[in-house]
Amino acid sequence: MILDNHRRKVLAHIPNLNGCNCNLGDWNAEDLVRVGDTVIYLQIANDFDTCLSSDRLIKPSNPKTSNWLEGLISPVRQILNFLTQLNFRQQIRRVALVNAIIILNLLIVGTVLFDWYYPGITTLSAFLATAILLLGGYGDLFGELEDIAFIPWWLRLFSLILTVVGTVFVGVIYALLTQALLSSRFEFIKQPPPIPQQNHMVLVGMGKIGQKVQALLAKFQQQVVGITFNTSFYQQYASEMPLVTGNLETALLNANLSQAQSILIVTDDEILNLEIALMAKTIAPHLNLVLKTSGFRISLHLRKLLPAAKIIGVYAVAATAFAGAAFGENILNLFRLGDNTILVTEYQIEAGDTLNGLLIADIAYGYGVIPIIYQKPNHASVLLPIDEPPLKIGDRLVILANIDGLRRIEQGRLNVKAKQWQIRIEKALALDAIFEGANIISRFTGCSLTLARETMNNLPQTLPIWLYQHQAYKLVKELKKALVISNLNKKTSY
Repeated sequence: MILDNHRRKVLAHIPNLNGCNCNLGDWNAEDLVRVGDTVIYLQIANDFDTCLSSDRLIKPSNPKTSNWLEGLISPVRQILNFLTQLNFRQQIRRVALVNAIIILNLLIVGTVLFDWYYPGITTLSAFLATAILLLGGYGDLFGELEDIAFIPWWLRLFSLILTVVGTVFVGVIYALLTQALLSSRFEFIKQPPPIPQQNHMVLVGMGKIGQKVQALLAKFQQQVVGITFNTSFYQQYASEMPLVTGNLETALLNANLSQAQSILIVTDDEILNLEIALMAKTIAPHLNLVLKTSGFRISLHLRKLLPAAKIIGVYAVAATAFAGAAFGENILNLFRLGDNTILVTEYQIEAGDTLNGLLIADIAYGYGVIPIIYQKPNHASVLLPIDEPPLKIGDRLVILANIDGLRRIEQGRLNVKAKQWQIRIEKALALDAIFEGANIISRFTGCSLTLARETMNNLPQTLPIWLYQHQAYKLVKELKKALVISNLNKKTSY
C-alpha cells in the first residue's frame, strides 16, 4: 500500500497498464504497488538540509544575525569567486604584453638618446647598441674601465636599467614558452573518459541547454555521453566528459546507443532533432526518447509521429512559468511530470490570501497541490509538512503545482466535495492514548481540542468531521502509533 510520511511524499502512482500518463497527486492510498508500476515521489536525503541552506530554503531564526553574517561573508565569497575565476594563462599574457610595451618604449628612448649623445654614429648603430643592452650586453659595451670613465653617470645608469629590464623580459618569454610546452604536453597526455557500455544517457547537442542538462544529470550521478558537432567544444571538454563527434550515424553507434537507457536531443535545429530521433528509434526501438522543440504545431506532429517519445516544447514550458508568475507568486523552478509542467511556487501568506487559515491538508488535497516546505516567521523550515497548524499571515509555503492548481488557489476554489471520509474510533489501548489521541485528532483535522477530547472520552465514536482520503489514512496511521484503534468510513451519498 502506498503511504507517504515525514520523509517521503508521493507525487503519482502509475499502474503498469495505464502507460506513462500521470498527474500531480494522482494516486490512491488504497492501491497496492505491483510489479511494473511506477511510483514518483520526493525523498529527503541525509544531506538535503545542507543543500537547502545554500538555496535559501532554510533561513536563520534571527534576521539581525542573518544580515550581519551575510555582510561578513559576502565580501569573502566575492573574493573567493574572483580567485576561482582567474585564468592564470591570461594573467601571464597580460604581464608579457605590458612588458613588451615597456621594452618597445625603452628601445625607442635608448636609440634616440645614444644617437643624440654620440653624433658620429648612425641611427642603426644606436638601435643595435640599445638592443644589445636589453639582451644583457652591458659588459660587452662597457667592458673596459677606461671607456666607462668617459661616459656620464646618468647614461651608465640608464644602460644598466635597460639591461635589468631586458633580463626580466627574457625571463617572461622563457616562462611563456615553458608554460606552452608543458600545457601542450599535459593536454596530449590527458585521455578522455571511456564511453559507458550500458545504462547510460546519450545527450545530443551541447549548446547552452545541453550543458545545463549535462550538469543536472551529473548532480544526479548519471552517466552521460555527449554528441556534439562543434569541433572546438570537443577539443575543450573531451577530457572532462565522454564526448563523441563526427558523422551522425557513426557517432550514435560509437556512443553505444543500443545499450543506452535514454537519449536526449536538444540541438537548435528542429529538422535535425527529428532526423536524430528517427535514426535513434531505428537503432534502439525501446529507447527512452526526449526531444526538444520550439513550435506548438511541430510538437503536435511529433507526438503523432513518435507517440512514445517525450516532446518538450521550450516555449510552451516558458509560457506556463510566465502564466504562473502572472498570479503574483514567486516561481522558483519548474519540471516536467508526464505531459504536465510542474511549477515550484513560493507563497508568502498575506491578509485576504485564499490560503490564510487553511491546514496543510486542505491546501494539498483541496487544491490538488503538493506542499514541500512550510516556515513560520523567524523559524526553521519544515520539509514535507503534514500536521502543521493553520497558515497565518507571514508564513511561507512552497508547493508543487500545475497551472490549474495555481489558478484554483488564486480563485479560492477549494474542492470540499472530496471530503468523503470519516474516522470511526473504536478504542484506546491505554489511558495515555486517550489524551494523546485527542491531540493528534486536533492537529490533523483542525478541529477544536474540546471536540477531540469529547470524542475520545466517549468511545467507540465516529469523529463528526469529514476528511480527505489521504488525510484520513494518515490520521488512522498516527492514531495507531498512539495505541488508538480506528478505521475509515466512506460517504456513500451526499
